[in-house]
Amino acid sequence: MNTYTILIVTYNSLGEICDLLGDLAFHTPDNSVLVIDNASQDGTADLVYSRFPYVHLVHNAQNIGYARAVNQGIALCETPYILLLNPDIRILEGKVLTEMLACMESQKKVAAAAPLQFKEDNKGHYINFSWSYLSSQAYKFYWEQRFHRGPLRAKMMKVTFLNTGCLMIRKAAFERVGKLNEKYFLYGEEPDLFLKFKRYGYACILLPNVSIIHYRERSISKVKPMKRLSIRLLAINNIIHALISGWGNICFDFLTNQFPPKRHQNPTR
Repeated sequence: MNTYTILIVTYNSLGEICDLLGDLAFHTPDNSVLVIDNASQDGTADLVYSRFPYVHLVHNAQNIGYARAVNQGIALCETPYILLLNPDIRILEGKVLTEMLACMESQKKVAAAAPLQFKEDNKGHYINFSWSYLSSQAYKFYWEQRFHRGPLRAKMMKVTFLNTGCLMIRKAAFERVGKLNEKYFLYGEEPDLFLKFKRYGYACILLPNVSIIHYRERSISKVKPMKRLSIRLLAINNIIHALISGWGNICFDFLTNQFPPKRHQNPTR
């Protein structure tokens, strides 16, 4: 039986999904792959269906948003872990997958683990800044790598946040804290989820000895400029709301001596 299921949420990802599914077929051919397509208009679902028949494809009739699609996909997974991937990820070595799984299996209080993320473009190959580096140790590490002033570390780093572009999740922890908040159509789900993990006493781990390529936001880059601007403004609102709500709940639990809190009863709000 597979230990983890690979979950990919797509939206107009025709130009990226083939490369990622090819990487997965090469590095982890025996793992189940689930694609939730959010009503793509560019033929993404048709391509997955025709070229990758072994993939379990769910083609939503409308774009229900990222958070809701992830919750939909994880509900279909029967494995203890889920590898959540964006379609614009490239996995260049199988070690990434084995290291994430080993981290999850070594400590029951680890809710999520993720590798470093690098970006490649005409300017070169460099580390992506993301939620993963919003802690003192990880922030220092990021700048060392950005300017090539320090060696890669082998030791795992405990962090508050991780980027969901490539993330292995413990399903039991994800369900216990309340899954992704579906009020966030796009953006905001990362700080919300990881502050819930922190609130419930789970650890999140950044693995600095393995990495993937993440081109980031290719679907959004295809949207018209004014629509893109509205998405950015909504993102700011969602992120601020998630941070205030998340830290507020943690402070309330501390002040009322209710840490960790009881099991979350309302998973999507």
